[in-house]
Amino acid sequence: MEIIWGVESMSSDGGRTILSIGNFDGVHLAHRHICRQIREAAVERGGRSAILTFDPHPLSVVASERCPPLMTTLEEKLARIAAQGVDLAVVQPFTAELARMDPGEFVQKIVHEILCTDIVFVGFNFHFGKGGAGNVELLRREGERWGFETREIEPYIAGGQRVSSTAIRRLLLAGDVDEASNLVGGYHVIEGPVVRGEGRGRRIGIPTANVDYPPILIPANGVYACRALIGGRGGRCFPAVTNIGARPTFEGREVTVEAHLLEGGQDLYGEVLRLELVSRLREEIKFSGPDELVAQIHADIEMGKKRLTDAI
Repeated sequence: MEIIWGVESMSSDGGRTILSIGNFDGVHLAHRHICRQIREAAVERGGRSAILTFDPHPLSVVASERCPPLMTTLEEKLARIAAQGVDLAVVQPFTAELARMDPGEFVQKIVHEILCTDIVFVGFNFHFGKGGAGNVELLRREGERWGFETREIEPYIAGGQRVSSTAIRRLLLAGDVDEASNLVGGYHVIEGPVVRGEGRGRRIGIPTANVDYPPILIPANGVYACRALIGGRGGRCFPAVTNIGARPTFEGREVTVEAHLLEGGQDLYGEVLRLELVSRLREEIKFSGPDELVAQIHADIEMGKKRLTDAI
């Protein structure tokens, strides 16, 4: 997949574009449904499938207090979009100037003149332009004016519920990574370099890798069965049990992400570790002391092995 950083970098000879516009946070089942539609339409029209997305999230610029915690980094989002077979992703910096742009001007200059759109697919609740004044109907009228078609995408239903980034965030914040994975079509990911912790895990015979995670949504505190990939996406995969929380037994205060690999036991300092959260084993508990904690961790490991049987 080709990635273009900003519409001003677009070439004028790219051909007709079958486009979708949105944040695509999580690249969940509804987003994947959109990707299939633009791919199929691109084949029919002899054009290229493309997604226009924004960085940072528009709400972080226009109403930061309402901006949700994002489920994926930009890098992860683009990798997931690429995996759907889309030809082109345009990452548009979202600025205060862009937020003030009139919806009609946005359509003319960006959707029509720069992206050379033939068909644009947007969700039923799509809004854009200054004050969010642009909607599907305005986009359709402007499309008739400039010669492109607008197709409105209805809500995507899976397992009897509407799939949305908001619904998946709610599940993750409750610790329900199992159901969140069903709606995403993959696992929630925490990825970052392994940094030195306080060494308590090693002292009790259960060494852990402390992951310095980026500013993304971290699920509810608790213990999770994970796939741990050393080196990031595509790396060597090991079963792991991960604790997310404030380490209440040791009176910790900051939320930490600590993974215990069930196989391997390598020195991982400095390595990038990708944790794919498969299932929540339990909530975080404060124990009477290290002995009780160690006994529970061994029980967690056995349960984690069972949950990970089909995931590794």
